[in-house]
Amino acid sequence: MKSYIAQSISIKKLKLHNIKQHAGTESTSLDKMIEKSVGIGEVRVDQGDVILAAYGVGSCVVIVLYDAVFKIGGLAHVMLPLGNDTSSRYPKGALKKMLQHMSTRGVSQRDITAKIVGGASMFDIFKRHRIGKQNVERTRKELRTLGIPIVAEDVFGHWGRSVFFNLANGEVLVRSCKCGDNIL
Repeated sequence: MKSYIAQSISIKKLKLHNIKQHAGTESTSLDKMIEKSVGIGEVRVDQGDVILAAYGVGSCVVIVLYDAVFKIGGLAHVMLPLGNDTSSRYPKGALKKMLQHMSTRGVSQRDITAKIVGGASMFDIFKRHRIGKQNVERTRKELRTLGIPIVAEDVFGHWGRSVFFNLANGEVLVRSCKCGDNIL
């Protein structure tokens, strides 16, 4: 058991090191970078030497908000297009929570830009219901309503993605088996 845990920690450190190098983080700050995972239906806002990560993004949508001046950003991993407006499982609730957290840190909504990732059509049952497409469309609509511009996106397709948001420089690394790495 002990060797499995040590091996798992080593693999995670190696992955984080590779992600940091690929995302253009200076080698002097590699040791300072901390990865924080964001699960389905969760929202996280942070700043500084942090990488926010969302793994296994299929039909879900990851919403990234960023203020380049303060280097404060948020990541939400939303699951469905519509539902309880206060829940972070849905774009409207997730955006509301992220904006509240960013506002308490001094960020003005007019200085925020967005990037979105996901909305894949992974399985036949989802293709019929177009959940991924609906997630992307609803996310775009909510951001448009809030006046937050989408500056980049990696959406749709038939493959899963993992997302790594580097708050030190605002870059979003999208990693997939099918398409490799894409930096937004």
